[in-house]
Amino acid sequence: MKFQLFPSVTRGIDLLRELATLIRHSVNPVAEMVGNPQDGEQQLHLLAEAETSATDTHYALLTHLRTSYVSPLPREDMYTFSRLLHATMEHLRGTGELIREVGSTPLSERAAEQLGLLSQLADLAADSLQRLNKLDDLEDNWLQMVQLSKRATRTHLVWSQEVGKFSKASTMHRHQNVADQLLRAIGSLREFADHLGRVLVKES
Repeated sequence: MKFQLFPSVTRGIDLLRELATLIRHSVNPVAEMVGNPQDGEQQLHLLAEAETSATDTHYALLTHLRTSYVSPLPREDMYTFSRLLHATMEHLRGTGELIREVGSTPLSERAAEQLGLLSQLADLAADSLQRLNKLDDLEDNWLQMVQLSKRATRTHLVWSQEVGKFSKASTMHRHQNVADQLLRAIGSLREFADHLGRVLVKES
């Protein structure tokens, strides 16, 4: 079933886009920490503020869905998109906190690769939310998100192999934690893409 968006009912979409934008902007402080893991107090503060904003936005969407009579998508779908974006922000903040604990051993360049993929996924998520009134145009977005997620999984495997070469178990553990946490953030956006695919099938 096709649907149209009218200005009076786009509040939910606007809130979802705010969440996706928060994720995109939060990649930058994490990237700065990759280059300087032991001096990231300001970046961690920015990430904490972003997560608080994400929680507030997630709650605002829930309130909106409970009080609005009209929604461009079924409320369950809107809530699922919001939940997954909120989870991504949580994982991204957690990545920053774990980076601070890696010690003096530099992080792999795979960290920057993963953050680049995460940025692209967040951009595609925001663009998809902007164009939900044109579902036929979103298949390419869905496919790109799936492909980027697969690349991230392969990059994580390479990163894990590199981590396994460390001589100290403690160093190995700290670096693997960062790699796994960053993959969790990407995994939430992969779930976003999967749910977008379900919406495309259901609403077509």
